[in-house]
Amino acid sequence: LGVPTQSAARAVTIMKASSTAHIGETNTPALGGTKFRKMETAQGDCSALVAEAASYFDRVISAVS
Repeated sequence: LGVPTQSAARAVTIMKASSTAHIGETNTPALGGTKFRKMETAQGDCSALVAEAASYFDRVISAVS
């Protein structure tokens, strides 16, 4: 598509950070700035889900690179 692989990998890395922050409830107004958005989620330990989602992003990054 004409997008350099380095740029595509960086974009996926940013998506990974954003997604894992939302899943793990580690997003804060200080980190999000004007784009901060709090979503209603079930309370509990989501560390396994964060790790699984992160591994999928890592697979995409390795496939792109």
